[in-house]
Amino acid sequence: MTTTAYQFRNAPAQLGPLQQVLDPITRHDLAKIPIRPGWQALDVGAGAGSITRHLADTVGPTGGVIAVDLDTGLLDPTSVIDVHRRDLRDGLDLPITPDSLDLIHARCVLEHLANRTDLLRQMIALLRPGGWLAVGEIVYSPTVIHRAPAADDRDLIHRVIHAILDILSDGGTDLDWGNHIHAHLLDAGMTHVHSHTRADTWTGGGPGCLLLADNAHQLHDRLLPVADLDEADLTRFGELMTDPTVSLRGYQFTSSLARKPE
Repeated sequence: MTTTAYQFRNAPAQLGPLQQVLDPITRHDLAKIPIRPGWQALDVGAGAGSITRHLADTVGPTGGVIAVDLDTGLLDPTSVIDVHRRDLRDGLDLPITPDSLDLIHARCVLEHLANRTDLLRQMIALLRPGGWLAVGEIVYSPTVIHRAPAADDRDLIHRVIHAILDILSDGGTDLDWGNHIHAHLLDAGMTHVHSHTRADTWTGGGPGCLLLADNAHQLHDRLLPVADLDEADLTRFGELMTDPTVSLRGYQFTSSLARKPE
């Protein structure tokens, strides 16, 4: 097993805002797929399970959804949802027959894993001919601060957000991976490949800024030396992320859909 560590834990303070930010995008993507009752789906890196539950509602009682994560404490099995605890750094070792799944979804997971390319191949192998893959990742982009209470606050927000991204990158997260998934899917022979990138405006007190505040909280000890920050700076950053006068461009998110040839 690789010793590379995951950089964020599955906690409601992180996953709640993340779901509020990304679920509307993911649901919009999934609506483009002709999901039918009875389909068998896999949710890779299911987190707190919002998309798992959405898929379960969509495939209905005659379908099935397998939810996979390293930490399954926030996932609840049902008659439709089957939960498996797996460390994806060891591969996608699941009791699933190749060429059998109708749909696989993975969001904000492959970018964190050194074996991301091999995992993508394993996911494609599990899809039936004609099955669909939906993948989404956060991609590095320059931070734009639209409004902050003062010039020093603007500079602080910029430094902290870029320090978060730099720490993730230095720790093994590939924040450029989302830009390359489209090409990987084409190289794998997938069809109907389509990608789109989106970055929304986030306001202090909203889910996006609360996500940033939690990211800074989880990376607290690593942030202090990286961006020449002190405790007062991080306290002020937390305050700014709850200030409704703050407005900034949030994390950039790239999602891709693709279909396995029939």
